[in-house]
Amino acid sequence: MEYKELEILWKQYDEKLDNLEKINKKLLKNTLLQKPQKKLNWLEFNSLFGVIALPIIILVALHSDFNFKTENIDWKFISGFALTLIVLLYLCVENLRSYLILKRIDLSSDPVIQSLGKITKLKKIANNFSKSVFLYYPVAFLGVILIGWNSFVFTTNTILFLSIFFVVSYYFNIWCAGKHKERIKKLEKDIIELKGYTEE
Repeated sequence: MEYKELEILWKQYDEKLDNLEKINKKLLKNTLLQKPQKKLNWLEFNSLFGVIALPIIILVALHSDFNFKTENIDWKFISGFALTLIVLLYLCVENLRSYLILKRIDLSSDPVIQSLGKITKLKKIANNFSKSVFLYYPVAFLGVILIGWNSFVFTTNTILFLSIFFVVSYYFNIWCAGKHKERIKKLEKDIIELKGYTEE
């Protein structure tokens, strides 16, 4: 009789310990999910911002700075418009691709391997961004210069200002592309750390 009672008590304690272990694991998992989820939300916001806000900002900037008169529309304007449009389409498509991948990542329910597969696709896009920034930014800058060619008065100060602005903004865009890659690598690292807590 005593042995059976002890056996019943042991099973009850064992079940309680199992339940406590599951609760602790769930709490730890939820805590660990907060950091990568914030990074995921930030990357998602940046991608969506690139899709929606970038074209609007460029249109507003060009419209307010340059006179869009019929007499200003020549081969330079058309060439500049074409170059700017090509770069804008490229950036919007890549940002949209990133956003759609990020939107499909669900850290709370996706297995780690599945999430890492999506992150790998994201890393490829980020690598393309960091390589192509060396080309697309000068092309976009040239496009904007050509669009506003007839509005510029090319004095020494204007040329100096445009040169300094190009160098600073070029460096800034390269730095941003590098930071974007770094954020994705950190997100990947955080997701790898979730293994053992998200998968039973």
